[in-house]
Amino acid sequence: MVIYTDGACSGNGGPNSRGGFGVVVVGDDGQIVKVYQKQCENTTNNREELKAILWAMWYYGNKTNPPTVYSDSAYCVNSLTNWVWGWVKNGWTKSDGGPVQNSDLMSAFVELWRAGYQINLEKVKGHAGNVYNEIADKLATGKSFLI
Repeated sequence: MVIYTDGACSGNGGPNSRGGFGVVVVGDDGQIVKVYQKQCENTTNNREELKAILWAMWYYGNKTNPPTVYSDSAYCVNSLTNWVWGWVKNGWTKSDGGPVQNSDLMSAFVELWRAGYQINLEKVKGHAGNVYNEIADKLATGKSFLI
């Protein structure tokens, strides 16, 4: 099983911003087994990207056979695979002394990970013709997709 996630936001971070995330779960046979989307107001694209990963982690993460979760967000992949454990150690402070943005969602990732909801998070190039990533993108922007 592999999972593709994406987040989107119009008016990114502004007072009237509207965003959402999309998730596409793909079985070992290459068939889509589930799609999920959720919309939100007053958000950012990075928050929505993180929410998509957290959704996949909550529903499909495990220690014995963690699924591969693909995200086209370098911010998310780097944050959750390279930087998060240093931020935990430093009390959610970055190396420049500033606070970690989206630490509430990053903290949720850490809690899920420690509870055994583990994933293999990898970067996929966005808008490059990967059909599952394109579907996740459509879902994130509020468009529908039926299995």
